[in-house]
Amino acid sequence: MNPKTYTESTPDAIGIPAGILEEIEIFEGEITRLKKGEISADQFKPFRLQHGIYGQRQPGYQMFRIKIPQGRLTPPQLRRVADLMDRYSTGVCHLSTRQNIQMHFVKLENVPAMMRLIAEVGLTTREACADTVRNVTTCPLAGVSPTELFDITPYGLAITQHFLRNPICQKLPRKFKIALEGCSDQDHASTSIHDIGVTARMRDGQAGFRIVVGGGLGSTPRIANTLVEFAPPEDLVAICDAAIRVFDRHGQRQNRYKARMKFLIDKLGFEKFHSLWKSEFDLIKSQNGHYTLPPVEEIPLKHPAAPRSWSRDNAHGPFSSWLKYNVHAQKQSGYSSVMIKIPLGDIKSAPLKAIADLCERFSDGHLRISVQQNFAMRWVHEADLPAVYEALGEIGLADAGAERLENIVACPGTDTCGLSITSSKGLARTLAGLFEPGDSGNDDLAGMSIKISGCQNACAQHQLASIGFHGVGKKVGQHTAPFYEIHLGGSNSRIGPQVVKLPAKRVPEAVRHLLKWYREARSERESFEGFVARIGKAKLKEELMPYTFLPSYEENSEFYVDWGDDKDFTTEDLGPGECAGGAYEMMEGFLFEADQELHLAGVMAEKGQTGHAVNKAYRAIVAASKGLLVLEGVDSSIDADILFKAETLLVGKEILPRAFARLTDQVKDLGPKTPSVEFAREKITFARSFVEASHTAFENHAGALKKDKARTAETGAAADQEAESVVHQDTAAVIRLDLSGVACPINYVKTKLKLEELEIGERLEVILDDGEPIRNVPKSLEGDGQKILSQEKVDEQHFRLLVEKAI
Repeated sequence: MNPKTYTESTPDAIGIPAGILEEIEIFEGEITRLKKGEISADQFKPFRLQHGIYGQRQPGYQMFRIKIPQGRLTPPQLRRVADLMDRYSTGVCHLSTRQNIQMHFVKLENVPAMMRLIAEVGLTTREACADTVRNVTTCPLAGVSPTELFDITPYGLAITQHFLRNPICQKLPRKFKIALEGCSDQDHASTSIHDIGVTARMRDGQAGFRIVVGGGLGSTPRIANTLVEFAPPEDLVAICDAAIRVFDRHGQRQNRYKARMKFLIDKLGFEKFHSLWKSEFDLIKSQNGHYTLPPVEEIPLKHPAAPRSWSRDNAHGPFSSWLKYNVHAQKQSGYSSVMIKIPLGDIKSAPLKAIADLCERFSDGHLRISVQQNFAMRWVHEADLPAVYEALGEIGLADAGAERLENIVACPGTDTCGLSITSSKGLARTLAGLFEPGDSGNDDLAGMSIKISGCQNACAQHQLASIGFHGVGKKVGQHTAPFYEIHLGGSNSRIGPQVVKLPAKRVPEAVRHLLKWYREARSERESFEGFVARIGKAKLKEELMPYTFLPSYEENSEFYVDWGDDKDFTTEDLGPGECAGGAYEMMEGFLFEADQELHLAGVMAEKGQTGHAVNKAYRAIVAASKGLLVLEGVDSSIDADILFKAETLLVGKEILPRAFARLTDQVKDLGPKTPSVEFAREKITFARSFVEASHTAFENHAGALKKDKARTAETGAAADQEAESVVHQDTAAVIRLDLSGVACPINYVKTKLKLEELEIGERLEVILDDGEPIRNVPKSLEGDGQKILSQEKVDEQHFRLLVEKAI
């Protein structure tokens, strides 16, 4: 693989490949099953997400996310997206920080038609959401940047094509993000905070890559570890494949907040992770050899327009500002890339179609989405810049300042996202009003950025901003106010630390003060990031403290209303569940998931998608094992651990037949990416026998939980009355069980199992967490007929529960 200038081409329209048509038909069939009540919304959700369809804050509507590898788009694709926006959405689409396109307020029944229409122009929603390899991102100027070592676009495309629809990536422990960077001196693609980051390197005249793993943002930000200092291009895909296989096999799946690869590396230790990765890498290389680049079609550029009599030196006013801030010279002499500023990443269908026309007229159709939510129109000849500016002005998109401080990045926030806490767009619009587009008076703030996320999930990458915000709520008396945690001094390769929490309505004045202070107190030519590092968190916090105070609701109720809203701010909490019923339903849920995976395995096999069929069969076995292991109080989310405990506990206690005593060895071989039909049938047959045996075991061994569930509802009130009359006898022997950190309903199951080991009259002391565990477990045990002798608070987070075995 020698580095080369890469010029891509996508046909205006293509016949939809048979496999993709079948994929859409399967999705359509699952919608039909959902409407018939054969599956629930919760059971349909993972399948929906895998196909890029995300639930929305507003009930009955979906977000339709189109995966745009490396952000590369063509005019026919833009027009097709615009048509869908008008026909099925709101006439507006959103450019995401992962170079995707999102449409909101889409009806589920319209999704299959939309999938077919974008497939005709070579686009897909597949794996744009869910626990899969997400869109592979790169710098939008890859291939034309004067500072790059070589064009990394083909390598991003190779990774994309290998993992898209790859069976190994369909149900990872959590989402997985990959980014590539071509420059050696700057990290435009933010590779250091990705699950896998790839950076171009040159060694002795040879092209290669530095690979890092385990980065991430969110509530636990982490800079990635270096996996390989220099890898030849032909090993790149295999390196990524091996890392993902380790993550798939050893990553945990229960607690989504702890399921990203960064947590796996922290748990294992990087040395152990590296050892596991090296074993997988050697195996992959022995099986598959070297990967090659996908075919690349070189397209000659059109002749530029006849030179016009103008000079940059004579440009003035807004046009001069636009040239200064939005136009970047390419490494190819005479050509420039034009950054089209898309405020908040939202654009309507009419200007989107106009941009398609402009691309055909001035840039040979070359366009990319930037991670700053703008469009980069590449290969514009110097002579055409005045005409491009004029044409952009006609559609209202000629504002200067693209990718500058005033070009604020924001996630969709509470406008549509069900996870968001605050209105990130509302705040972004307010902060944008602090800056005049293309104001040369802000040149001293060059390189700074503002990014706003509506929650800690960091979809706007706020921790990489000079000034970043993520939304939270704060309860004050009977009211809740919108707040933002402010992060300062971040960059594309540096995580900005959180400093203080600010009421949403005080953020603008805090930003004004922060910029004024920076200008007055900085050293000569000191960057904002350098300023933040020198000043230190304590001084920053002290300086911003006056802006943290919140008036009471009676003093000023406006502080309890979010930006862009007219109603009092609220947040929602989820209530607890009931233990015995929760455990029984957990088992039912896992077994039903196993049935679903087995069903899909059969469907995939019938469609000839053997790799997916094998992977679904494997997932069916894991799901069924997890369901039965609830009986043993096991809630592991690591595949290898689940299969091992299924062998030792379930088979060892004869809950499952001896035929599955070597379960790990029987299922670990998933075969190549496209296994034979015979191989797939064997795997499905084995999975079916395991799932059937699991259902039998469930019926034979889970009856007690079902009875407990019914008994709790019938005797709960009587048990409450009985508990009040029990006298605690300190002289009795007590067995202790520490369940701190164990969630419901597994804590209940573990308590129940321990009580089964005791004689009637013996006592068990259980340590439980505050909150749902101490509310649920005592009541559930009383419902079982056990005696609760006492419960007392141990510390701020834990309670001691004393139980006497009565039955």
